[in-house]
Amino acid sequence: MLVVRKHTTPCGDGEPYLPISVDAVLGRQDVTLRTPHGTIDAPTASQLATAGPDSYLDLPGNALRPGCSYEKWYDQIREGHSPSIYARVVTDQGHVVVQYWFYYVYNDWNDRHESDWEMIQVDFDVPTVAAALRTEPVQTAYAQHEGSEVADWGEDKLRLVDGTHPVVYPGQGSHASYYSQEHWLGRGAATGFGCDNTTAPGTQIRPQVILLPSTVPTDPNDPFAWLAFTGHWGEKQPTFNNGPTGPATKTQWSTPIAWVDDEGRPASVDLPQVPTMATTAFCGMVSQGSTLFLKLLAQPVLTGGLILAAVALAIWLAARTKWRRSAPGTVDRERSVGQILAAMFAIAWRLTAQLLPVAGVLFVSTYIVRTLTRLAIHIGPKGTITDLDPGVNAWWTWVIAGIGWVLVAIIDAVCAAIVLDLLEQLRDGHTPDVRAAAREVNEHRTPVYVFLVTVLLVGTAFITFWLAPLALVMLTLWSVAMAAAAVEERPLRAAFKRSAQLVRTRPVKSAIVAMLLVLTAAGVGPVIGGALLLLTGWPIWIEDLIGGLMTAVVIPAAVIGLGLLFFDLRRRADQTQ
Repeated sequence: MLVVRKHTTPCGDGEPYLPISVDAVLGRQDVTLRTPHGTIDAPTASQLATAGPDSYLDLPGNALRPGCSYEKWYDQIREGHSPSIYARVVTDQGHVVVQYWFYYVYNDWNDRHESDWEMIQVDFDVPTVAAALRTEPVQTAYAQHEGSEVADWGEDKLRLVDGTHPVVYPGQGSHASYYSQEHWLGRGAATGFGCDNTTAPGTQIRPQVILLPSTVPTDPNDPFAWLAFTGHWGEKQPTFNNGPTGPATKTQWSTPIAWVDDEGRPASVDLPQVPTMATTAFCGMVSQGSTLFLKLLAQPVLTGGLILAAVALAIWLAARTKWRRSAPGTVDRERSVGQILAAMFAIAWRLTAQLLPVAGVLFVSTYIVRTLTRLAIHIGPKGTITDLDPGVNAWWTWVIAGIGWVLVAIIDAVCAAIVLDLLEQLRDGHTPDVRAAAREVNEHRTPVYVFLVTVLLVGTAFITFWLAPLALVMLTLWSVAMAAAAVEERPLRAAFKRSAQLVRTRPVKSAIVAMLLVLTAAGVGPVIGGALLLLTGWPIWIEDLIGGLMTAVVIPAAVIGLGLLFFDLRRRADQTQ
């Protein structure tokens, strides 16, 4: 049985492709076999068998820019063809191995390509098929992007139907096979990195089983002659966007036992139920990086030109601003963008003794809250997602995650308010004192409320993709609202109004500073954690720990920078009145 992610909306979320017989593809006029000697429309199994390794099938569509074309095409060809998989029984090293091969018409993962071959196998530690019918298997192996994950028969993670048939959870888009419904770290030398999603809700599929011969047919008229095809089953593209080769070209076809011994592993890396900074950034970076790479391949001139233009713009902006004479000894003064950044670093360095405990509180308390959140979700009430998949109750997950996010936001808000008060103390010529700043924040809490309201509104707008431009506008207009509440002791609504008033006097400058500082503070931890996840084999908790530490260090500096922006804007506004 297969449990694929539920797909209810055309071209929407979920898995639209089910495994199907290759007969649904072969013989169609819109499918072409391209060889070094010419093209063949509506190719047959016998024509595939005699085509060489430099040949490839070309399905209707553009693998790099699929849109919804492959899904619509699949909906056409599936008529009259029920979901089907191929079974093959073979003996190897004194074992009987039953392999199940799955053919999908499109792989919609980071390494997008036409056609997709996946498989699992079941191992019987007996020498003959007759003996295998009288005993239970000893092991299963589920192929993934590289190698396989193995499970002993009877192991808890292996789920069975009727006690005899393994349940397979294909990753959405990639179709890599997993043992349960989770988010997974997928990685392979040929496919790159990415996040596989097998989470609920799922749709159970009981496919038709078609028996393959144990060896590749030599007769081109054999109905399974396509097994002899050594070319690619999809459009030819650069690097890993090529269509895959067929089952008989794979290592596990000829040496299934050695394949598991050499490339099998006891577990896959599952990502936390509530995404961490590292995993969220990693999945986002890989997805966006894959999209950019595909665009480069499809439109190299346009995409490359846009990248060069963005780099040139950044260099031009950096060259236009003043960086020297930032006068870090004076807090309340006019500054250019470069001087604000230079003074921010200088003041943060000067306040190291005071900022270290603030960063420590940020780091430790935030990490404790996130750890307790994941623990609460893990030990919380369980719910049955499907009859095969007992999982964490969805409402419990979101309630606990929501509480955790609120607590983290409150911690960030209080620490940011303390940093602003330290900046005020420095402006007034006092020796900065963290305890005095904490007392001031406790007595005057409006800056904390401003921070929380900003995070709520801007964060909500960012999450809903189509409101992202509005989020950037709000982020800019309210960038100095917290400083207005702290320095001028304005009430909540007046602080936002004051911030918008000041920002409108220098909108471009305010946008550059605000976006640079806020997005850096919000993104540096996730990006570093995600990069470590990509480049190292360290446990996720270590990468998240390092990412959290970087965030805790950067947030106080960003608050200082926004405070300096407030003083700059206020000075300029006073001069124009």
